[in-house]
Amino acid sequence: MPPFLELTARDARAALEALGVDAGTEPAVEARDGRTIVRLAGGRIAFFASSAEGLERLRRERHVLRLIDRHCGFRVPRVQRVSDDGCVDVREMVPGSLEPWAVYDMVRRDRALARPLGQAIGAILAEQHTRLPIAELRTFMPDRPEWPEPNAWILERLPRVVADDGLVDAARSLLERRDTLEPPAAPVLVHGDLGFHNLGMDGDPLTVRGVFDYDGAALADHQLDFRYLLFDMEGTELFDEARVVYEERTGRRVQLERVQLENAACALSFLAYRDGVPPEAGSCGRTLAQDLEWSRAALQRSGLAI
Repeated sequence: MPPFLELTARDARAALEALGVDAGTEPAVEARDGRTIVRLAGGRIAFFASSAEGLERLRRERHVLRLIDRHCGFRVPRVQRVSDDGCVDVREMVPGSLEPWAVYDMVRRDRALARPLGQAIGAILAEQHTRLPIAELRTFMPDRPEWPEPNAWILERLPRVVADDGLVDAARSLLERRDTLEPPAAPVLVHGDLGFHNLGMDGDPLTVRGVFDYDGAALADHQLDFRYLLFDMEGTELFDEARVVYEERTGRRVQLERVQLENAACALSFLAYRDGVPPEAGSCGRTLAQDLEWSRAALQRSGLAI
């Protein structure tokens, strides 16, 4: 069992010093999915496993990052130090200083910005989906992303979040339709959570510097990595540009209808995740009104009236 069940600033400093890393006087620790993170000076970040599951996630992501760094041309976090037991690692973060909501606001104000961003994302996905050794990945990667949650989980919670029978019925219809989709013939490494929130971006013109947070990666349908390119966007420029570049470079088709279904399923899962959360409170960065706006728009894009 990893030793960092309740990591303190003193624990973090001692563990990092043992790796020859200066953590500063009082490093701030932040819990995250069976792990704890500590942000360091010089654009670095340290991860500590705080459970057996967290240790497995840490090892799996570390392996993925090293494979991408070796086989692809785009930036991902670079693993610099690893403890002997694998419970701690230090990574060089992807450059990019802009917050995701700042980028979102910029794109909403200037729709033309979506085009070069979409092209950059399409090129990144083309590399990620074609250059990695799938046979090696099969030995340790899950066969589906963690999100969205199972249909039963979503449908049990939705009525407790929204008193809207029409929305719940539309959600059930969409999830049932999604279940009829055939599995991919040739799965690839999908990030599983690719969007502005996991891209390093900055500069003028706005430039994608790289991708981070592969903790939820899986071997699955390549189209899953396009589902957040439709996230709460008024147009489809981001998705359209990414799809054109991706299809030209890989020969794989990306179906808008399928991506819309996946986007809606994720929106509904986030909405259901609010069960027990006050409407005005943030959940995964959004209020109830924002989650409802996304869910309704996503259902309508998939042809369901609510």
